Amino acid sequence: MALIDRIKFEGSPNEIVWKYPSDEISTAGQLVVDENQEAIFFKEGKALDTFGPGTHTLKTGNIPILEALVNLPFGGKTPFTAEVYYVNKAIFAMKWGTNTPIPLEDPKYKIVLNIRAFGDYKFRIKDSRSFLLNVVKGGNRTTNESIDEFLKPNIVRGIGDFIAEVILNNNTSVVEINKYRDESSTAGKVKLAPEFEKYGIDLTEFNVSSVNFDQNDPNYQRIQKIITDKFEIDMLGDKYQQKKMFDIGQAAAENEGQGGGAMGAGMGMGMGMNMGQMMGNMMNQGGGQGGGTAPAGNDPAARIAKLKGLLDQGLINAEEFEAKKKEILSSL
Repeated sequence: MALIDRIKFEGSPNEIVWKYPSDEISTAGQLVVDENQEAIFFKEGKALDTFGPGTHTLKTGNIPILEALVNLPFGGKTPFTAEVYYVNKAIFAMKWGTNTPIPLEDPKYKIVLNIRAFGDYKFRIKDSRSFLLNVVKGGNRTTNESIDEFLKPNIVRGIGDFIAEVILNNNTSVVEINKYRDESSTAGKVKLAPEFEKYGIDLTEFNVSSVNFDQNDPNYQRIQKIITDKFEIDMLGDKYQQKKMFDIGQAAAENEGQGGGAMGAGMGMGMGMNMGQMMGNMMNQGGGQGGGTAPAGNDPAARIAKLKGLLDQGLINAEEFEAKKKEILSSL
């Protein structure tokens, strides 16, 4: 093979890495490096001399590390073998996304949801040597696609952590995370930048465009129901329990009506109304607005047990449960 007297970049300007196709080089040749590029000589898997933009004559004095390695003599067209990699140091834009759902526990409701997230990121090569040694690794990854495939798992591994952080900081639920896309993007960049830096890469921008949920997931539907019920509690106050019991009675009436006609339906509706009234009385007793005492036979332990049932169903929160329990106990 003929010695190469002139080495220049012949790849696409959009390529992150381009390897010169020949390794038969002459010390009398020239190396041309364009703007936003660096050229690095490799020998036996080791990164040696580095050249920035400009035209460089490959005399032995300009390649001291390679010269020491192969003991090149001075003068003449001394041949040597080495691999030359061009590294593009411009900013590159890529998209990222989760190929499979990621399980994440909702810190507010303690329910695990499967999420999928998507976005984009921008980076540039900061340390060409570190990048070639840790990412390209002797020519195994030279295309943009292969490098992108190497970087994306680092993003996916950090998604659960920085999304959970944003949720906790805002005291919200996973299902509301899309309200905080800007905060998620900032948290993601802070989380991922040190990981990218290990490979000689500067993560210049990171964006979360969306976090998606499977709306048919029973756990997702559970959280939506809790949110809906909580909204109704906040809007209706004490009347919420009466409405809830009325809804139960109405459902019972519909079931009875299918098998027992209008009489059964009426009985079911009456039962629901009575249950609603009983629950409303229970919630207002024991130092409530009326200031009266609990009716005879209304055992405080039974009332607390009913409250516990509401807590277990997610109809009231722990703070509301404790306040009402304290109210019942204080009436003893």
